[in-house]
Amino acid sequence: MAAPERSAAEAAQQLADALERAGLEYAIGGALALAIAGVPRGTVDVDVNVFAPEDLVPEAIGVLRALGVEIEPDAALARARRDGMFVGRWDGMRIDVFLPSIPFSVEAQRTRIRITDDSGWSGWFLSAEALAIFKLLFFRGKDVVDLERLVAVRGAELDHSYVRRWIVEMMGDDDERVRRWDAIVRCFGGA
Repeated sequence: MAAPERSAAEAAQQLADALERAGLEYAIGGALALAIAGVPRGTVDVDVNVFAPEDLVPEAIGVLRALGVEIEPDAALARARRDGMFVGRWDGMRIDVFLPSIPFSVEAQRTRIRITDDSGWSGWFLSAEALAIFKLLFFRGKDVVDLERLVAVRGAELDHSYVRRWIVEMMGDDDERVRRWDAIVRCFGGA
């Protein structure tokens, strides 16, 4: 497989610009949002939350396809209904598109942050807290490592109780994610 023609950051900027031109609300997530929160790590994909109701998902797919993202519309719509997300490929780069499939999505949209870089480009990113909550929901090994680093870097700037409150609300207070979050905050939170 050939190397992508653009970096993940460049791809995210182009995706964000296209979504904004179309009037679709979004937030960049994943490793790129983690870097904005102060925890840089390499990535070869882009995660983007598109805050579109179900009836606007075909429009979002059309915007991405017009940009050159390879998406089979019927398969993407079926997966969006089933999983709350779909995947595209852009010159070999994976593009994960997450849709508002859980109540927390509304909160993630409300708390997203607008960042302007040194060149003047501006885009929306998940807040550090929303990113932490999504990482706890996915709960893969790499997500736990990212959470440890995020808590260590952000310290008291990260609203630990807010994250815990949402995870308890979604998963219950006896869930392993809650216990792991408490342990991460104790170990890395500096509180």
